[in-house]
Amino acid sequence: MGLAYLRPHVGADSARWTTLPGRRVVLAIARTFTSTVRLLEALSVCRGDQRIQVVFSFDDTSAFNAGTESLLLENGVCLLPWETAASIPADLIVTASENVDLSGFSAPVVLLPHGVGFQKFVPDSLGRGRRLSGVVRAEFVDAPNVRTVVSHPAQRDQLRSVHPSLADRAEVVGDPVHDRIRAGARLRADYRRRLGISDGHRLVTVTSTWGDQGLLGKRPLLPARLLAELPHDRYRVAAVLHPNIWFAHSPWQVRHWLADALDAGLLLIPPERGWEAALIASDCVIGDHGSVTLYGAAADRPVLLGAFGMESVPGTAIERLATTALLLDDAAPLLEQVEAAIGEYRPGRYAAVAQSAFSHVGEAGRRLALLFYGLLGIPAPEGSGRVRAAEPAEPGRAEVTAFEVHTRLSGTRTVSVERFPAAVRAPEPVPEGTVRHLSACESEQDDALVHSASVLYRAEPLPSANAARAWAEAALDRHPGCVLACTGVPGGGLVAVRGGRIIEVRAVGDSADRERPDPCLQAALVYAVLADRRDTSGDYTLRVGGRTWTCSLLPDR
Repeated sequence: MGLAYLRPHVGADSARWTTLPGRRVVLAIARTFTSTVRLLEALSVCRGDQRIQVVFSFDDTSAFNAGTESLLLENGVCLLPWETAASIPADLIVTASENVDLSGFSAPVVLLPHGVGFQKFVPDSLGRGRRLSGVVRAEFVDAPNVRTVVSHPAQRDQLRSVHPSLADRAEVVGDPVHDRIRAGARLRADYRRRLGISDGHRLVTVTSTWGDQGLLGKRPLLPARLLAELPHDRYRVAAVLHPNIWFAHSPWQVRHWLADALDAGLLLIPPERGWEAALIASDCVIGDHGSVTLYGAAADRPVLLGAFGMESVPGTAIERLATTALLLDDAAPLLEQVEAAIGEYRPGRYAAVAQSAFSHVGEAGRRLALLFYGLLGIPAPEGSGRVRAAEPAEPGRAEVTAFEVHTRLSGTRTVSVERFPAAVRAPEPVPEGTVRHLSACESEQDDALVHSASVLYRAEPLPSANAARAWAEAALDRHPGCVLACTGVPGGGLVAVRGGRIIEVRAVGDSADRERPDPCLQAALVYAVLADRRDTSGDYTLRVGGRTWTCSLLPDR
């Protein structure tokens, strides 16, 4: 590992190979994926400074070491073998992992947090008991060169109650992540656009810490259940999972577990970036006792607690959140709870919680830069540590291609439609007056869904009515259980009914939405009219989510 960079930085002749002499050397020690992400973010306070050379080394002894080396290499860092780390002539050592073995290092050490304070008891990797997450290993508690960074004076007080010597060397700088989230608030519309969230949709973000007490450990089916119960034309669902979930089990396994939810449109935020932007883009956060839930509350988002582990530390900000946030009732309908959480929320509800977790708001980057440069013995550049907005989230997302469709036709010739992804929808009774059918796109990969569908539609329009008729008739021939086939054509859509009828649909949207309804929705309109034995000609109003269209059904041909 890292042999390519060894000779220019380690050994008696290393100075011969440098381009910029007289640099201060910062040794950045990585250990887990989570802490490495925080480490890379923190080092950005020195960006652009040619007086500093940052070299990395990787202590791979953690149970969560998977993915860490790849992350470092993807970032193109100077990566040196761990066995050579103590021989690097470092002026400053920076790490975001409290479990790093600091034996043999005499330079100043800055221990960064990789969450919000000391809020969780976790298994001790060196024994069979538990330890307070974020606190340096016992043998280094009294080391005079170790400084612990905290985001609030209350965390220093908490540290003093456990290890007074660590508290004496603790540095209160604020929280750069909280600052990035605040700075990104102005970019909310852009973050939502990149996630594919339209103005008519609400985004619910599910977040889980790692371990069996976290939300995913307690309610592994919650993402799928949300997608099954929240109407697709009004809601989107994202998931932010702690990197330790990803790298204890593997990214493949996480996606494998969430396969049905992903087919149903789940926005799975990658572990390395984008979760802050997802929080900003959210309309509601469903979480647990992990730091991401607290960041969501501090971002002034409605919060529902779906789990809260006994591993949470009493007296911390996250425990205060637990006394303020609404609790998710697993036995009650999710749609009602989410809508109540959003509708009844009053801005500033969690202000006191945020104030107990984050100090020096907006100044964390600058204060961290001053700490680094002070230990390096050189002046900090003017403007170092400026706040940068959170990076956008751009997860891969699948288009939903099969729906359970609910329609209601009123006496005023208005058809209301709700769609739920078929990949996660379980059979259950529908309200009286609601007609249900299964609608599948011809590109749907689940063969059983296609063969069970009453409606088959084509996502891409065809260039002419003749081409559309030919496609629809062939689709009905291939699928004997299908009663309608629909595709777009210039100016509208064409619906073929088993038995030979052809119905053309022309739609005009309201002032807020000039896009025509997609073929699935056009077919839903016709299905509702046929099911109610109404006239298949004339004008109908189509309502889907917050959108409304006037649709003309042309006489059968």
